[in-house]
Amino acid sequence: MPKQLFLKIFFGFWFVTVAQMAAIMILPNMLDPASKVDPKIEAFHKKLAHSLAKSSNLEKSVRKLQHKLRPPHFIKKRISDKRGRLDNIFVVDENKIGLKGNRLPKDIYLALIQLEEEPERRYFLFKRWGVYGPYAFTNDGKDYKLFVRDFEHKHRSVVLNFLKKHPGIIIAIAMLISAIICGLLSWHLSRPIRSLDRSAKQLAAGDLTARADKLALRYHDEIGQLAKSFNEMADSVQSMVNGQQRLLGDISHEIRTPLTRLQLACAIHRRQFGENDELMRIEHETEVIDKMLNQLLALSRSTLSDDHPFEQVDFAFFMEEIIDNARFEAHQANKQLDSTIAPDITVELQWDSLASAIENIIRNAIKYADSKVCFNAYRADEQLTITISDDGSGVEESHLENLFTPFYRVSTARDRKTGGTGLGLAIAHEAVKRHSGKISASNNEKGGLSVTIVLPLTPKIDNARND
Repeated sequence: MPKQLFLKIFFGFWFVTVAQMAAIMILPNMLDPASKVDPKIEAFHKKLAHSLAKSSNLEKSVRKLQHKLRPPHFIKKRISDKRGRLDNIFVVDENKIGLKGNRLPKDIYLALIQLEEEPERRYFLFKRWGVYGPYAFTNDGKDYKLFVRDFEHKHRSVVLNFLKKHPGIIIAIAMLISAIICGLLSWHLSRPIRSLDRSAKQLAAGDLTARADKLALRYHDEIGQLAKSFNEMADSVQSMVNGQQRLLGDISHEIRTPLTRLQLACAIHRRQFGENDELMRIEHETEVIDKMLNQLLALSRSTLSDDHPFEQVDFAFFMEEIIDNARFEAHQANKQLDSTIAPDITVELQWDSLASAIENIIRNAIKYADSKVCFNAYRADEQLTITISDDGSGVEESHLENLFTPFYRVSTARDRKTGGTGLGLAIAHEAVKRHSGKISASNNEKGGLSVTIVLPLTPKIDNARND
């Protein structure tokens, strides 16, 4: 595949460089008409000067030329004929005085001044028009200079004269053109890269369906190839993750059959030979495995597609049974559960998955609390914020980010002795993510652990329309 991205960058900057060099080489000639006076015009003006040199009556000859070379009709409309504005032939003697001592127009006088600085100059630009000259000739033993006005190139003269007097504007124009070209090139290259960046962030956030969009794929260069490779990678990641989850669910399901047989064998053994410590140990480990399998199945179902519909529910009503059950469990453990739920909060949720997630977190808090668990739910910035806190021993800061990883445990008071499997918070994390929410853990002021869930709110249903 040709390196088209390399060629785009190379030719883009190469074109800008060539354009700037061309402007540097061409503009000076454009701004200096003296170096490029049309030879035909110059020959015609010299012919006029030669005819004036042979004239027996110079003033009369100048008047004839003025009448003969009157400007075209469209120029007459543009220029008012005041103080000789339509005159285009001027003869100046060696003392810079016009014929019969007439006062010279401003443009002719300025041309004489500029001629002292640039003797080789043959064209002068002014605000309203240009002036050709001087063309030297001798008449009746006296030296004269002929100047001819250039009415027809007025507009070009004005622009070029303005640019000549303001070279900074030329630099600014060159920089502007260069900036536009480089900006278009940068936009052309960065646009698909930004699109790929958004897709990569979505994939990193857990959205396994994220793919490079058509904007990046339609580029037939290295960026387009990168977009195709990204989609292939995302397909592989999604396939592996889904395969892992299905395998986890299948293994959990298959293990339940021998586990059930083991529990049945323990019951038969107890009936035949009575209770003993070894049998009690086997039953305890069997219960731990059974609990872990149940949670593995729950985790597998939460990470794969879920057909349970979302429904709009008043959050206080949704939590009513969950809080009653949790308060009963806390009472059995000689602990206290306090709850505060703001009224009139409507949330769109999957009942079973979110209920299971919150129950897991509350049970976890009751298990590790010393005496008290606090549950708070309130509205903040059009979001529902839920905090579940205990007054237990907390968790080291280095472990907080990994609490929602399956089978992760910390080597503090929250360890295997409590009977945990390391799956409860992972299940809660998947359920919250399914609700487009966020879950995090931190140590609170009492030294215990606080788990915070943030869910987007659904606009409250206006029941007044149904009345």
